Amino acid sequence: MKKTLFLLLCCTVFVIGCGKKQSENAQDENFSTTAKQEASADKPADAVVDHSVAIANIDNMTEETVQKDIDVDLKTFPPKEREVFVMGYKADKKADQQLYKEAIDDYTKILAIQENAWTYGRRGAAKKASGDFEGAMADFNKAVSFGNPVSWIYAERADLKVRLGDKQGAIADYESSLKDEEAWKYEKIAELKRELGDSAGADAALKKAKGLSK
Repeated sequence: MKKTLFLLLCCTVFVIGCGKKQSENAQDENFSTTAKQEASADKPADAVVDHSVAIANIDNMTEETVQKDIDVDLKTFPPKEREVFVMGYKADKKADQQLYKEAIDDYTKILAIQENAWTYGRRGAAKKASGDFEGAMADFNKAVSFGNPVSWIYAERADLKVRLGDKQGAIADYESSLKDEEAWKYEKIAELKRELGDSAGADAALKKAKGLSK
């Protein structure tokens, strides 16, 4: 997770006027796969993974430990803003470690303080990753209903619509996410349009993708 990812949540909740674009760090898939295989080889197939230590480590993080891993000064935030920032940071940490139930619970606590598009989007992403597609769609729809959501929320909902077989709806959401133009989004649009028989639209989208990849 990018260190400044949850800064955008604070901007949404408290309108403090600062925000940063999200960008995801790429992971080495081969290393990840090897690590998972090694881990599974060390325990029986039906073993239950104990996440209690990881959860405790995250929950026990303090404002001071969070401050060491971000590039903004939390001391400049009012107390309530600092509290929500730390809550969101911990929730994102749990989601990054695939502790989806715990992350969802934390996002829900934030939404009890104040509803906002960002947290609905993050909770929706966690629900989607955990297989709760119906709950995820409800959260993405709620996030969009606030108006002018950040582009990644549209992209997340587009991916979910693809999984649910709504290709036309997915295209519309990918197109809505293009206020942040990225080649992969055009590639997704091209793929979906070709599957729907729109060769001209697919070719146009691929042309845009190639232009952004230069």
